[in-house]
Amino acid sequence: MTPLLLTTLGVIFAYAVYLATASARQTSAPRDFLDGGLTLPGWGYIFAGMGVVIASLDLESHLLLIAHYGLQYSHVALGLVLAAVAAALVHGRLWTIARMTGIATPGRLLGDYYGSTAIVLYVLLVLMLLALPFSAVLLSETGALVETVTAGAAPAGLVIWGSAFFLALYTIIGGWRGLIYVLAGQSLIVLALLLATTGAAGIAAHGLSFASYGIAVPAGIASDRLPGVIQFTAGLGKSVPQAGLWTTTQIASFALALTGITLSPGFLLLGVSRRTRTGLAFSQVWMMAGVAAGLLLLLGPVLGAELSRSPSLTLEAFLGLIGRLANVDQLFAAGLVVMLVVSQQIAVAFFVVSGASLVTSDLVKRYVLPDLTPAGERLSARIAIALIFIATAVLADVLPLPALLLSSVALSLSAQLLPALLGVCWLPWINRNGVVTGLIAGLLFVVFTEAAGLVAFEAIAIDLPWGRWPLTIHSAAWGLVPNVAFCVIVSLWSRQREAVISRDTPRRLHEGLERWSPVRLGGGATRAAKWSLTLLWVFLALGPGAILGNSLFSRATYGLPGAGGQMPSLLVWQIASWFTGVLLVWWLAYQSRMGVVTGTPLSVSIAPPASPLTTDRRPRWISRLLGRLTLRSGLVEDGARENR
Repeated sequence: MTPLLLTTLGVIFAYAVYLATASARQTSAPRDFLDGGLTLPGWGYIFAGMGVVIASLDLESHLLLIAHYGLQYSHVALGLVLAAVAAALVHGRLWTIARMTGIATPGRLLGDYYGSTAIVLYVLLVLMLLALPFSAVLLSETGALVETVTAGAAPAGLVIWGSAFFLALYTIIGGWRGLIYVLAGQSLIVLALLLATTGAAGIAAHGLSFASYGIAVPAGIASDRLPGVIQFTAGLGKSVPQAGLWTTTQIASFALALTGITLSPGFLLLGVSRRTRTGLAFSQVWMMAGVAAGLLLLLGPVLGAELSRSPSLTLEAFLGLIGRLANVDQLFAAGLVVMLVVSQQIAVAFFVVSGASLVTSDLVKRYVLPDLTPAGERLSARIAIALIFIATAVLADVLPLPALLLSSVALSLSAQLLPALLGVCWLPWINRNGVVTGLIAGLLFVVFTEAAGLVAFEAIAIDLPWGRWPLTIHSAAWGLVPNVAFCVIVSLWSRQREAVISRDTPRRLHEGLERWSPVRLGGGATRAAKWSLTLLWVFLALGPGAILGNSLFSRATYGLPGAGGQMPSLLVWQIASWFTGVLLVWWLAYQSRMGVVTGTPLSVSIAPPASPLTTDRRPRWISRLLGRLTLRSGLVEDGARENR
């Protein structure tokens, strides 16, 4: 199978280079390399966005965790519905704002709107965490997977550096437009292979193991029910949750982390770089909440059950499944590996290239080299892509453990941008003081409830009394709750102290939003009903109410006499929750017009001339730093001339 696998991956890489080259020929201006000239077709957002959502969940780890925890972990796929809701709230309005102000990068938009360099630095921090350690973990998984299935014929280090080289090659050629074209095609490949390998697994097993035996999880784990609403444990590393980790509280808080995918700076850039205003709602409703969440919810347990037949729930589990698929056809066996590898490459390429593009726009162009020409920006972005890919490959090959620790906070910190984005799009009373205070609180709580913070304290001989995810609550929720609380309290407390001119920018911006991107929330009662039903769905599908799914439809449990192969009650609850969740996103995106932009907005002046939105001012500390560096280099050159 090794020659077939490597040949298939080579063909996919070659086709990616071809697409990138073809798209590069369509690029008319050098500056378009960074954002596609904000003229990407709507289908690019639809298909590439869906692929990035699935890939960011880490398909390989997702299947292995289903094999370990059963349906209680598979339930987290419903969190993609919540990620689609977050996209509906933000992406449409950001597209309108980008056209009104001419500001397309999320870091600059948030920084200028709130007048804060600290927010820009926070966005850059999230960018680097996703582009470096988060991507390095996925790249490392690619190397380990290919080495395992080829029995060492393709060493992990060679796979890591080879993948980084080919990914860098086509992205340096095609830029942002070429990347989105390639990712759209690769996303369709992943979907097709997911369906094909699941069907082939049923043929190889002469009837799906999931339907006959369920998921053979380790002893002590409840495979077909949620292990309670919450467990008052000190966290992983301190105590072991009974019957499994994925309580309803853990699932709901993990869903908040998944919103970090659609709220990440790269995904926001994808949302605003489309040419047309159509496609937003379609992607959010039918592709993210519908196809992505539905396929993972329905097909994930099937493949997880096949993997659970292996005595070792590691990469070795894939070898057993690959062997059974090879008995049907070698193409299905190679297809499973290709599906996992391509999915990982989608996330790596997306986060690295978006990170390089936004760093060039928000850091290099704005603060370091403000006189950079468009051709210089393109060259700078290409250099950044190459350097980030090299750093990612080094982390993946040489420092996989530090990369794993740092990657654990990436999505949770990305989710902390929610209050700031809501302030720009919906809530003009949220101000800079509230956002900055909330981000600091959220960052601290996330770090201290994740492995990265715990290991850092252990390195200085301080043993914290809690472990990772205490009380079976994910770090995203530990950070977002104080983040929102501080943001609201500080914004309201400091509201009266702000100068009138500082609040003129939000007023003008939101007046433009009401004109060009109006929503139909209805009157007071209708508005309250919509948000109440949204919270009710979250409570029943993801939150404490999901515990009803354990036994509402049937009490049959795998492994007990008389189960008779009945569909587990929890699976029925999950399917019902997914169906109603798609209807909920449709209601918000289409009926409430959150995902629909009514017209192409004209350029709107939303700030007086002294506002940060129209004056690109370099912070004083950056000016002083660059001044010292320039002066020092000048003195060195003068000294060298005197010596000569």
